[in-house]
Amino acid sequence: MKIAGSIHALVAALAFVCTNAAWAAAYLPASDTDVLEQLPLQSGSHADRMTRALQTLLARDPNNLDVALRLAQVYVERARSESDPRQLGHAQATLAPWWDEEAPAVPVVLLRATIRQSSHQFDAARADLQQIIAREPANAQALLTLATVQQVTGDLASARTSCAHVAAAAAVAIGAICTAAVDGVSGNAAAAFDTIDALLARPGALVGALHVQTWAMTLQAELAERLGRPLDAERWYHASLAIDPSDAYTIAAYADFLLDSGRPADVVALIALDTPVDVLLLRRAQADRALGSADAARSARDLADRFAALRERGDRVHLREEARFTLAIQGVPDAALELALQNWNVQKEPLDARIALECALAARRPHAVDDVVRWVDQTHLQGVRLAQLMREVRAP
Repeated sequence: MKIAGSIHALVAALAFVCTNAAWAAAYLPASDTDVLEQLPLQSGSHADRMTRALQTLLARDPNNLDVALRLAQVYVERARSESDPRQLGHAQATLAPWWDEEAPAVPVVLLRATIRQSSHQFDAARADLQQIIAREPANAQALLTLATVQQVTGDLASARTSCAHVAAAAAVAIGAICTAAVDGVSGNAAAAFDTIDALLARPGALVGALHVQTWAMTLQAELAERLGRPLDAERWYHASLAIDPSDAYTIAAYADFLLDSGRPADVVALIALDTPVDVLLLRRAQADRALGSADAARSARDLADRFAALRERGDRVHLREEARFTLAIQGVPDAALELALQNWNVQKEPLDARIALECALAARRPHAVDDVVRWVDQTHLQGVRLAQLMREVRAP
């Protein structure tokens, strides 16, 4: 799922209004479209120039909170769009003068929570968000991020409550999408699909917030997949990518759809061999392997080097992807299963469950994922491929 189903999408949807007044006091959205408006960051030289300009300004005045917040948000957005956790380190370093304060300004706490969330420091992120909500109970951004943390860690009841509070905080459409994301992993995928369908069909419902539109469309595509509607899934993936062709999460989700559909050549056309985004290179490597491509050895080697570099830095954010790589590319199911279980202890999304089940079956250790099986049963999680895996794991 795309946020509240994947941690990256709702992060992308957070609003950081870059004016001195906005940083001085919490931003209370006046409408659904205002809440998720975001500092524009585009790929290529424009983004680089923006980053350099902000770096120069901050170097001249290291205690300028407004500039620091702007620059940290640029790094957070880069981390999201490029799936590069190193950018989160840059963001944290930028906020260093305020990072360890007991009660810094709300925008600092919100960015700190987002950085911690994206780094899978979920307990610390939750504490930050609860601090904000205690100070500002109607802070829709904090409520939305809290819903994300709660969902990705498997606390679906609390996530649903937080989504309701988002809607009450003058963000009705955002709250509806948030709730639909929770419904989509709680046995109510059809109702969630209908909710998003009605929102997307309503003229002006999501105008002015591109990240919200792509979030809703990619969520709709994933719901369609879960419901066994491949034509609808492909249509919504295309619609989302038409708005933001560079969104790494949507590209990865669509690539997974193509791989499941037996279309590796389309994945090769979708993802360049030299992509800097690890999660995309993983899908490209799987497609190259399926095709017996001459590029298969190179993509596998490059990916192995990247995971080794992440381990050397102590970065374990991509455990899920490393488990998948270890199983699908390296063919070492026992090691893949251990990585998948480590990942499951941290986050519990549909893809995490699927990879754990696949690794357990490949390793011939079905009881190793008993916790995953119980979770799928308790949440009534739907999905064609997931249901097949559950049957196989339970087979005598």
